[in-house]
Amino acid sequence: MSDVADRKMFKNPGTALLVRGALSIVFGLLIIVLPSATALVVVVMFGIFAIIDGITSVAHYFYDPAGRSRWTVVGGLISIAAGIVAIALPGITAAAIGLLIGLWALVLGLSQIILSLAARSFIRNWGIWFLTGLVTTVFGIVVLFNPGLGFLSLVWMLAGFAILTGLLLIASGIGLRKLASSPPLFAR
Repeated sequence: MSDVADRKMFKNPGTALLVRGALSIVFGLLIIVLPSATALVVVVMFGIFAIIDGITSVAHYFYDPAGRSRWTVVGGLISIAAGIVAIALPGITAAAIGLLIGLWALVLGLSQIILSLAARSFIRNWGIWFLTGLVTTVFGIVVLFNPGLGFLSLVWMLAGFAILTGLLLIASGIGLRKLASSPPLFAR
């Protein structure tokens, strides 16, 4: 995208959350439609999703000065790094997909929880962000502590997680857009 298109895309608050949510839902639905996909396909799909999700988060940091938070960048960089590792080392990643996805979700979820707590003083629906972080963290912990899960179980859990998180991100984005379009509480 061009710089002008990027700026227009992220002009309205919540756009990045809507994009991330839509991508997450598409990722989850792709997994459901292709349940017999090989580990390599899932690894590459995860890698592409994580990179796009991370780039969107980092772009949001640079194109939304009012909503800047270093935790947005941290979460974005974690997603980009996880995606690059998955694509660069698909064989090793396929063997350790549970560990990679579990660690990614745990760290990303914790950063989302911290971001939501930092935003609670000025964002009315910070609880949805907190819930998104909590769901992401719990998903990461479940995957990390159940290494014996069959690959298909992990795939179905990942699909469910992606769709649920996508819905929560979209709800957060819509709430942020409503907040931005509502009149200020106090007129100057």
